[in-house]
Amino acid sequence: MGEKPAVLAIDLQEAVARPRSPKDPRHGVLAASQAVIRQARLQSVPVIFTKTVSRSDRKGVVTAITDRDRRQSSSAVQWDFGEILPELGPLAYDIVICKFQWSPFYATSLELFLQRLEVNTLLLMGIPTNLAVESTARDAYDRNYHCIAIADAMMGTTPEEHHFSMTYVFPRISRVMTSTATIAWLAAKH
Repeated sequence: MGEKPAVLAIDLQEAVARPRSPKDPRHGVLAASQAVIRQARLQSVPVIFTKTVSRSDRKGVVTAITDRDRRQSSSAVQWDFGEILPELGPLAYDIVICKFQWSPFYATSLELFLQRLEVNTLLLMGIPTNLAVESTARDAYDRNYHCIAIADAMMGTTPEEHHFSMTYVFPRISRVMTSTATIAWLAAKH
């Protein structure tokens, strides 16, 4: 069986992905994501967005003790990442998966949609590279999905963490391409 792709756009929401200044690197992530999504839609490749959500009572929030401080350490702060960037969609026929953890494979309907669409290859983009996107790629790899990590359609919590994921993690569990190479790959496949 050949590769049947879907775009998986992870947490490209207002609070995480909206550029905050003219030199914000999110501009590049947004442009690369738009280009890949545009090509995918032209070729009838499914586009799936994930959206991190939380309950106002904070039930279900991860409370595991870790060595590294959380960015939102106060229990009074609600995780509200907002809506998916309107520049990206979603359109009426796109799929939106609401998730509560880093990986959209955890306790969501993602795998059901992938099976029904007969998808076996995920084109990964999103923020942050080293948390949500990497967790998703690891879970996809464990489930035997092929993945393409679109390096310029991602941004890590720091440039160093993005670089580490792209250099040492993703090559072991996926292919790594630029958005331009991914668009060419899509065009050659369809």
